[in-house]
Amino acid sequence: MSLFQALILAFVQGLTEFLPLSSSGHLVLFQHFFNLENPPVFFDVLLHLGTLGAILIFFRQDILFLFKEFRRETKLWFLLVIASLPAGLFGYFLNSQIGKIFGNLKLVGFMWLITGVLLFLTKFSKSQKIKKTNLREIKISDGLFIGFFQALALFPGLSRSGSTVSAGLFRKLSPELAFKFSFLLSIPAVLGANLLQIKEISLIGLNFKIAFFPLLVAGLTGYLTLILLKKILICQKFYYFGFYCFILGTLVLFLF
Repeated sequence: MSLFQALILAFVQGLTEFLPLSSSGHLVLFQHFFNLENPPVFFDVLLHLGTLGAILIFFRQDILFLFKEFRRETKLWFLLVIASLPAGLFGYFLNSQIGKIFGNLKLVGFMWLITGVLLFLTKFSKSQKIKKTNLREIKISDGLFIGFFQALALFPGLSRSGSTVSAGLFRKLSPELAFKFSFLLSIPAVLGANLLQIKEISLIGLNFKIAFFPLLVAGLTGYLTLILLKKILICQKFYYFGFYCFILGTLVLFLF
């Protein structure tokens, strides 16, 4: 893998990890164009650590609050744990099939269509009366519902942010609350996924230029994308991304 390819993949990861477009689906597509059948596991982990860093910085106040008020906010901690269980269990049992799943472009195209449907359905959630604007108002049933959608997003092409934010809107969370809970919930999911891959990492022959610069690009792009996504949600234009997912999914299914 050249430095140019690594930087392109890092930019794609940072942009599509948070926009409801599926970073895993786009990485599969770009890896196909770059003829990278088996990108290094370390590189994949690196990109996710870059975007995880963007989340930690963007939501630093909320994260610090959860740690400072740990004893008083045990309900919130329990909620995050419960909501993380579906993805944790699904990811553990799916781990051995990851290679086959990520190599199936037709599956990726189909999942993009599913993402498009979910995003379009959020248009109708605008007419619902918003009842929940605070993390403490989220019920266990809400957390499990959103967590289930996060688990499904392990399939490339089905956007994690798109599915979890949509699920939050379906459960009558405000756009800002759905945005916040979605990305707080992503932290244990990303950490867990990377831990499963650590045993496969090899640093032999690692080019540190291809390690450092993509990490920086993915993190910076991800942070700017979070700012953009929050504004889009507040303007209630989230469903617009559904057009992109439908078009891309259809093209992938016909071309591959």
